[in-house]
Amino acid sequence: MKQILTAIIVAVLATGCCQQNCYNSPEAKKAHELAARVLPSHVNSFVFEQLEGEQADVYELSSERGHIIIRGNNANSMATGLGHYLKYYCHREVSWFDYEHFTLPCRLPRVEGTERVEARVPERFFLNYCTFGYTMPWWTWTEWEHFIDWMALNGVNLALAITGQESIWYRIWTGMGLSDEQVRSYFSGPAHLPWHRMINIDGWGGPLPMSWLDGQMELQKQIVAREQELGIKPILPAFSGHVPAALKEIYPDAPITKLKEWEGFASEYACSFLDPTSELFAEIQRRFIEEQN
Repeated sequence: MKQILTAIIVAVLATGCCQQNCYNSPEAKKAHELAARVLPSHVNSFVFEQLEGEQADVYELSSERGHIIIRGNNANSMATGLGHYLKYYCHREVSWFDYEHFTLPCRLPRVEGTERVEARVPERFFLNYCTFGYTMPWWTWTEWEHFIDWMALNGVNLALAITGQESIWYRIWTGMGLSDEQVRSYFSGPAHLPWHRMINIDGWGGPLPMSWLDGQMELQKQIVAREQELGIKPILPAFSGHVPAALKEIYPDAPITKLKEWEGFASEYACSFLDPTSELFAEIQRRFIEEQN
């Protein structure tokens, strides 16, 4: 009778701990918050615990007292463990689109014993410049928040983070003497920004409105903060040598070259490139990094 009573008390305490959001570390709390966003109706079926003393990224899955236990060395590993459980035990995969939903079994599958998975590589990189075209320019925080959760569920811990860089460049170029109209007309429109950033075209579909520049700046702050919370290191842009053609008017002796037309676009949309060995290149790089920081 005493053993039965003890078991009941332990079970009640374990359940109460889940419902009251008890964690053994801030990292476990972040993983739990991700689960609450992705699986709001099942979040209390999962317990997240941080593993100490691990040399590499690792997660462990097990079942205890009716809960799925996910342990990992950090929030990113625990999130990856949750993604693994959903995919291979529940046969469900979280889409990177926030509007695609799925249902889980009422009774979640048990994990027999303990499954331990170590990362095969320390850094798992995702995204490229082109990805930031297409539909992504129109994303709000709703889409980005889910997308970052998706990255963590799939083990990404290194991500390109180039949203909002035009608002930084606006400050740099106007600070160097260019007018508001010259700078905003230099940028391409939102859907074509990847090809502007890759030094293919200038001004196509522009100018960018200030509301866009300001909004993307605030969005980038949210993106970077959440990525860091989930153990994803943001890869921020630097200066590649791409400059507005009008900069030649202010620095007539600067070694700026007009590039050839790109893929059939008229010459008026061709880009200008500053010699990376010039002193002006180093000055612009310094200004940009300081302003971005």
